Amino acid sequence: LLKRAQLKSCYFALMALLQMDRRLLRRIGRQRWLTVLNFHRISPHPDPFWPPLHPELFDDLLGFLKRHFEVTRFSDNGSPQRQRPRVILSFDDGYYDFVEYAMPILKRHGLPANQNIIPACVESGQPPWMNRLYDFLNAAPRSLANDIQLDGFSHRVQGEEPAHKLRYGLALSRFLKTRSRQERAPLWDAIEQVMAKADGAIPRTRMMRLDDLRSAALDHELGVHSFSHESMGFETNEFFLEDLANCRAFFEQQLRMPMTIYAFPNGSYRPEQISLLQAQGVRHILLVDERFARPGEQVYPRLTIYGDSRLETRFRALGYHIRAPIKIAGGALGEG
Repeated sequence: LLKRAQLKSCYFALMALLQMDRRLLRRIGRQRWLTVLNFHRISPHPDPFWPPLHPELFDDLLGFLKRHFEVTRFSDNGSPQRQRPRVILSFDDGYYDFVEYAMPILKRHGLPANQNIIPACVESGQPPWMNRLYDFLNAAPRSLANDIQLDGFSHRVQGEEPAHKLRYGLALSRFLKTRSRQERAPLWDAIEQVMAKADGAIPRTRMMRLDDLRSAALDHELGVHSFSHESMGFETNEFFLEDLANCRAFFEQQLRMPMTIYAFPNGSYRPEQISLLQAQGVRHILLVDERFARPGEQVYPRLTIYGDSRLETRFRALGYHIRAPIKIAGGALGEG
């Protein structure tokens, strides 16, 4: 892991030396792209399963974006394009560290963001099932983690090193995410029986509650990330519409505001579900898809932001990794 981090550091230092950041910025401006950056957690506390962006890196990134972009909102996307390219800061899931770490930094820079919350998590105070699994695996001993036995899943934690548990946890979450809610329910019940053995000793990821949302809404745009964070590509359209109705009711009854922004959980959706959202009057539909968006459009691909260094987060925000190679010195810098 240390060697990989060193190689990454050298790679991005070389990118900066070759002034690739300037070339990427010119490309964004020339193409008149809208950059929508997708964040999840901002925290100084490491998590191997769901690594947060350190607040110092987030602070540096905001300063970089302010110098080169107009930081805007989804509600302003239809207004005339100015000289500088636009960027939108979009958060998913509604973790409490948005209140604790991200909001103070955003306020210091005078910048707005979008936070897409999960109403079921707001109401219960519990994180999504995937975070509950990661919280458990972070704290549980290897022997307890290996008590999880599921049909069709044969992986085990093979050693005591953190990397062994990480590989196991990521394999297990993939196994569960690619199933509908109904298919996952009996599997999750079996996992919860194991988790209950250590429940009192497991710290839980903290989520935003209703008062936090009302406070955030004074400066930032709130959207929804489905009602209970299901992978909609594996759900029926009937379930999708029922889930959407629950989201709208939460916004109207609890937040006293319309629901205009919808972000698909886990990057999972079917094309007809986008049409269903549009028919239901949702104005801004957020995907992941690791592409730039277009000003004035209703459907927004986003670029996932993470990183271990100042240069890495900056280059990810410039889309260095997407599939549009940039020619350098007779060759090409691959971005995929």
